[in-house]
Amino acid sequence: MLEGGALPLFAAGIAGVVVGAAFLRHRWVARIRRLNEALRVQREGEVSVSLESSARDELGDLTRSIDSLVRSLRERTEEIRSEDELRRRLVANVSHELRTPLTSIQGYLETAVQAGPDSPDFARNLEVCLREAKKLTRLVQDLFQLSKLDTQQLEFQFEVVSLVEIADQVGLAFEQRMADKEVEFVTEFPDEALDVLGDGNRLAQVITNLLGNAAVFTPKGGRVLLRCERDGDKAVCSVSDTGIGIGEKDLPHIFESFFHLEKSRTRNLGGTGLGLAICKAIVDSHEGKLEVDSKINEGTTFRFALHLSAEAPED
Repeated sequence: MLEGGALPLFAAGIAGVVVGAAFLRHRWVARIRRLNEALRVQREGEVSVSLESSARDELGDLTRSIDSLVRSLRERTEEIRSEDELRRRLVANVSHELRTPLTSIQGYLETAVQAGPDSPDFARNLEVCLREAKKLTRLVQDLFQLSKLDTQQLEFQFEVVSLVEIADQVGLAFEQRMADKEVEFVTEFPDEALDVLGDGNRLAQVITNLLGNAAVFTPKGGRVLLRCERDGDKAVCSVSDTGIGIGEKDLPHIFESFFHLEKSRTRNLGGTGLGLAICKAIVDSHEGKLEVDSKINEGTTFRFALHLSAEAPED
């Protein structure tokens, strides 16, 4: 039993515990209510509200975990929205790109049928149809390849290859084309091979696409430079031209599918609008980086960098 003097102290202690427990309960209930209110606000679309807590207790840990989950869900939602918008734009662009040559083919075929084979324009009409049909074929092939790249279904044959050798072989194939356009074509390669781990055919396709663009957009009397060089632990290949250039507003979109520079000026220069998107996808698959610098009426430089291979090529 408690002595007479101890009883009041014991009662006071019990009262303190009760008051303290009530105070803690009030604080926890208040914090839970604030957490619940923040979640309600976020659920209604106010995603800027943060749930972070500095408290170092169980409720603080729970709040931070919920906040992390909410952020992840928010980021994934934005990704889905972005992917959906890209899908809608792709469908619209594909429809447009297919409709243009199909309309042209239909129109010229109708004219040829009505005029008959004896018409002086009969052969020319058929030539236009053939040209547009070839364009459709290239478009479908590029779409198929880009689809496989995006879904990571396109197979790569990775091995140690010389970037200099690949660039040199592609450059040789462009010499006559550049000469026919009266464009000066220069190559600059180092003495070293610049070995990288990659798919030689796909890397050749990247260089081919970049040189093809340079040939199209560089006028007579211009200059195109194909260069390979070492930059630290990277092998860098670049294609520079003195062509029409790319405006600042277009540069952020240059690697998007079906992006055409100033469509009214370049629409008739050929291409499917997928070449640079394919180049970027191939370089990305090699864990490399594709960049572009350009100024209107001064020229453009595309460059991609790949990690140098630590492996020695087999004899």
